[in-house]
Amino acid sequence: MTSSVYKRFGLMLFCAAMVVICDNYSQAFSANILIDPGHSPKLPGAIGCSGNPEYRYNAILATKIATHLQKLGFKVSMTKSLESEISLSDRTLKSKGKDLFLSIHHDSVQPQFIIHKSDGGFCSTKAKGFSIFISRTNRYFRESLNYAHKLGAALVKKGLCPTHHHAEKILGENRHLHDPTLGIYFFDNLAVLKNAESPAILLEAAVIVNPVDETRAASDEYQSVIVESVEEMLVSRNN
Repeated sequence: MTSSVYKRFGLMLFCAAMVVICDNYSQAFSANILIDPGHSPKLPGAIGCSGNPEYRYNAILATKIATHLQKLGFKVSMTKSLESEISLSDRTLKSKGKDLFLSIHHDSVQPQFIIHKSDGGFCSTKAKGFSIFISRTNRYFRESLNYAHKLGAALVKKGLCPTHHHAEKILGENRHLHDPTLGIYFFDNLAVLKNAESPAILLEAAVIVNPVDETRAASDEYQSVIVESVEEMLVSRNN
């Protein structure tokens, strides 16, 4: 085979690959995504080791995800404005007709593993890492599981590690760890997942009671990894 034939063959392979990539992005851009920043000022969620409440971390990360996806051309909406209050049922009602309900959270551990600091922080080195939750009672369970696999794979590929502490046989945990490698759990009765009227996943992006994890979670670099992983999940969802 001559060098010119090799070049033409290589160009054909490149063009074929670009067609596949462009088709994946075209299908992804048609997706209608609802992003849910977990918790609120009145129900702040976990308190980090620094004393900062979870809802602030959720709001920052959810906004960055939404902004990035919108710039790429995705259809994106939020369940609420960042400081507003909204019930769990109203969050899930907004998921009707969407291709994905993505709830953004940051994690903690059970009280017996927490040390309460005098400045208001709640600290523990019990666990660190991300976790992904889906509900088998959601009628779009199979689609939810596919999204969870895609997101977990993207996060792991970028060097993040899942936490397994939710699977421990203790009060408040004992969740079904479906995929230890990708950090995917079944949490069947979690309201925002089981009642969503679309495929639904909940991402615990980091364990903010762990001082190392909280510092990472607050960094632009770590947030960018999450944002890029969500993009990869959407682009690869039909593969």
